[in-house]
Amino acid sequence: MWLVRLVFQGIPDLRPMRKHALLAHLNTLLDQRIHALKSELATTLEARNSDTKSSAGDKHEVGRAMVQQELDQLETQLAKTQAMQQVLARVPLDRSYDRVAFGSLVTTDQGCYFIAIGLGAVEVGRSAAESTACFAVSLAAPIGQALQGRRVGEELVFNGRTIRVLAVV
Repeated sequence: MWLVRLVFQGIPDLRPMRKHALLAHLNTLLDQRIHALKSELATTLEARNSDTKSSAGDKHEVGRAMVQQELDQLETQLAKTQAMQQVLARVPLDRSYDRVAFGSLVTTDQGCYFIAIGLGAVEVGRSAAESTACFAVSLAAPIGQALQGRRVGEELVFNGRTIRVLAVV
C-alpha cells in the first residue's frame, strides 16, 4: 500500500520521470515477465512430456488435461504480454500533447497516469528516494476513458472524487 499512498499524498514531480525512462522501465518489466512466462512454459511442457502413462489410466489422463490447461493459460498470458509490448512500441516519444491521448503522461492532483498499457502502478527513478509512482493504464480502462481528451486545468469526477488535470506531457 506504500506505493498507492505515495501517489495520493501529493502531486508527483514529472522532472525525474521522463517519458523515455518510463518507457524503458515498462519495457524492462515486460521483458522480465515474458522471460518468466517462457521459462514456466518450458518447465510445464517438459513435465507434461516426461509424464509416462501409469496403470492408473484415467488419473493419468486427468493429470495431463490439467497440465494442458495450465499450458494454455501460460500461452494466453504470454500472448497478452507480447501484445502489450507491441502497443508500448507504438508510443510516440516526440509528440507534444495538449489533450490526454494514447502515449501521454498525465499529472493530476490525485496521481500520475501514463496512458498506454494496463500494467498498474510502477515506480521509476534512479533510487528509492528519487522514485516517482505512476499508473500505467490503457485508454480502455475506466480512468483512461475518463481522462481521454481532457486538457490541463479541466476537472472530472471519477469514483466520486474530483480529479484536476495539472499537466499533460
